[in-house]
Amino acid sequence: METHVVAYDIRHPKRLRRVAKACEDFGCRRQLSVFLCRISATDLVRLKARLEEIIAPEEDQVIFIRLCAMCATEIEALGVPTPAHDAQDVVIVS
Repeated sequence: METHVVAYDIRHPKRLRRVAKACEDFGCRRQLSVFLCRISATDLVRLKARLEEIIAPEEDQVIFIRLCAMCATEIEALGVPTPAHDAQDVVIVS
């Protein structure tokens, strides 16, 4: 699993909603247009392919910033607390 910051600037509201929904399927929202995604290399390819189908490349931009394991644990926030990095990765099997 790798951690990526995914941030976007989308011009059209309909595409914006679709991009946000796609990112929600792969990660945790940290800001309005910023997601933290802890995903496999395969899922990263799937996310990029899905976003390529949505965006208008001449108007929109999505950036992917890979974080090392140490960097991902060192994320700090001022103001509203940020949930723990792995909060959504916990699976309880009984």
